[in-house]
Amino acid sequence: MPQKEKPKKLYYVIIAISIVVLLYGQFKDDIHFQGSSEIGTEITVSEFNQLKKQKDSDGKRYSIIGHASISNSDITRVIGRPLKIIFKDADNNYIERFELYLGEGKNEFYLPNKFTPEDLVLFDNEGNKHAYNENVRLSFTFKRIKNAIPERDEETGEYVWSYNQIRIDPVK
Repeated sequence: MPQKEKPKKLYYVIIAISIVVLLYGQFKDDIHFQGSSEIGTEITVSEFNQLKKQKDSDGKRYSIIGHASISNSDITRVIGRPLKIIFKDADNNYIERFELYLGEGKNEFYLPNKFTPEDLVLFDNEGNKHAYNENVRLSFTFKRIKNAIPERDEETGEYVWSYNQIRIDPVK
């Protein structure tokens, strides 16, 4: 009997180690979503689109003016994971999707369980509320995803990016 228990214990140890490694991989980049203390250099939407085509944008901090939008109520919420929220410019043109946490804290957004796009509320770096159609300054740091396949879209010339250290501020 002792011989059969060893493989069983080893099996549980392997599962525990795998879970720890998985969780570490999921949350090791926690700075990804924490707001930075600095506001990024303001750029236009066309400048933003050009920066996505340049490798040397990696690690640079910028900000863009726009408002949040959500297309419909058909979203899947995963506890502890951010959602991609659409940002549009003042003329309602698409800018990009940025990942934000669902909540009512700083640099987060809130939606009730059943909602319309008008129910979307952003919380800025000070915790103040902003309506779905209110322009805000969204600061972020470019992070190029180097293991993406393909790394660069041949049609647009844009690299694959994530946007770290999201910070939301009112437009002054």
